[in-house]
Amino acid sequence: MIRGNHANKIMGPTLISANQPWLIWMVIILVTTWAIWGEQKYKWGGQIGGSIIAIFTAMFLVNINVIPASSPVHAAVNGYILPLSIPLLLFQCDLRKIIAKSGKLAVIFFVAAVGTLIGVGICGMFFKGTPGVAGIAAMTTGAHIGGTVNMVAMGATFNMGADYTNACAIAANLILAFYMLILSAAANSSFIRKTFPHPYIDKIESGMSGDESMAAHYWKPKDISLLSFGMSLATGVAITALSWLICQKVNATNAPFIIKQLFGSIYLVMTLVTVIAVTAFPKYFEKLRGAEELGNYAIMMFFTCIGCAADLVKTAQVGSVVIIFICSIMVTNFCFTMLVAKLMGWSYEEASCCCNATFGGPTTAAAYSINKGWHDLVVPCILVGLLGYIVGNYFGVFIGNLLS
Repeated sequence: MIRGNHANKIMGPTLISANQPWLIWMVIILVTTWAIWGEQKYKWGGQIGGSIIAIFTAMFLVNINVIPASSPVHAAVNGYILPLSIPLLLFQCDLRKIIAKSGKLAVIFFVAAVGTLIGVGICGMFFKGTPGVAGIAAMTTGAHIGGTVNMVAMGATFNMGADYTNACAIAANLILAFYMLILSAAANSSFIRKTFPHPYIDKIESGMSGDESMAAHYWKPKDISLLSFGMSLATGVAITALSWLICQKVNATNAPFIIKQLFGSIYLVMTLVTVIAVTAFPKYFEKLRGAEELGNYAIMMFFTCIGCAADLVKTAQVGSVVIIFICSIMVTNFCFTMLVAKLMGWSYEEASCCCNATFGGPTTAAAYSINKGWHDLVVPCILVGLLGYIVGNYFGVFIGNLLS
């Protein structure tokens, strides 16, 4: 398998070399667009998700020596495009709206988040003393209360290497696909229907055509003007630049370590700045269009670069602990949430959507509810998933320091 520039030398020269940046940009954008196309246009693509398509397509191209495993282009995606995606994805995070409209799902979401923490805690105790366990715990906590951006933020905060970050991203997305299949299949089981209320299943009313994937339905065309697109991008860049400046100032001081950890990490500061801005000026951010699409495209480019750098052999070596963490989280997230749901009389639809929102984020939770025809849960799923983006980093910092 490919291992950076060293592997390129072992396996011979690539068709496109690291000093041909425009050709590498072309391939990364083509692979990213192909991943989105596959997710929306093919049933199998909708089932496995665009992130998996992007990762494995890029891995294939690297291993047949079409593109290099690393280059300045890969560094640009990781260093600039990925951070920019975070504020763009948080433009809907008006805390007042989340609290007002998510209702009971916000409570269930935090129950599912506790399920995540139980899984992390069990593995943290078991692997206590293992090198890097604090960072792994922080990354998996961030990923499975928030999302990929939280995972990356925790990796940077705890100085985890690219091998661990890549292993976590690959494992998280593979296991997420498996988890979504479990949640979907369970909705049709007689045991679940006997154990939990299921009002949404009883009155299901699908708004999708027979051949339309859930991703295509979620990402349906929107009315986006050139000005709104430009304002979204300009606002995202401004927030990113301001956050970078704050981090530079904080890290240049003699502040305590915990202060630098919280306010010296661009990922954490961007989350805080964006949420404050969105909550303070909701009318401005409501007028912006295209931010979610831009943010998700940027994240998909990041997945493509993960695939370029991924070494499955090395992932298996450094990622075995990561895989155990994520599998443990999946089990405790589901079991704890369903146990509390049974005791509280919550419906299976609500509980499973919150499991999905914590484990996979707002888009997968919304896609899941759309796919099942539970349309009244789509917006609440998005809102509680966005809440995960906000709190995921802070839960990650807490659990990471606890295990340090």
